[in-house]
Amino acid sequence: MTPPASEPSRNRVRYLYLAVVAAVVAGAVVGLLAPDFAQELKPIGTAFVNLIKMMISPIIFCTIVLGIGSVARAAEVGRIGLVTIAYFLVMSTLALAIGLVVGNLLHPGAGLHLDPSSVAEAKSQAEGARAPPTSCSASSRTRWCRR
Repeated sequence: MTPPASEPSRNRVRYLYLAVVAAVVAGAVVGLLAPDFAQELKPIGTAFVNLIKMMISPIIFCTIVLGIGSVARAAEVGRIGLVTIAYFLVMSTLALAIGLVVGNLLHPGAGLHLDPSSVAEAKSQAEGARAPPTSCSASSRTRWCRR
C-alpha cells in the first residue's frame, strides 16, 4: 500500500518579508491619502517600535548564550571571541576611515558662518520658550500650571 500524498508544508516565515513590504507601502499610502488619520495612528507605531527595541537586548543575549552553550570546547569559544574582537576592530577602523575621507572630501558645514553671539542668542531664545510661566491663572492650564 502506498502512503497518502502529503501536502507541501506551508512555512509562513518566508512570507514575512512580503508582509513587511506591504505594511510599509500601506503606511505610505495612508500617510499620503489620509494624513489626519495617519497622525491618529502614531501611538500604535510608537508602541510597536518601543516593543521592538525592548526585544532586541534579550534576543541578542539569548543568541550569544545559546551560541556559546552549543560549543563543546572552551578553546573554540576563545577563538570565536578573538575573531569577533578582530572583526569589530577592523570594521570600526574602516568606518572611521570612511568618515574621515568623506569629511575631508565633502567638507560638511563649510557654508555655515556662525558667530558665537548668534549661537548664544538662539540658545537663550530656546530656553525662554521652555521656561515655565511666572504666574498661573485659572485660564492657563498647561503642564506648568496645575491645580
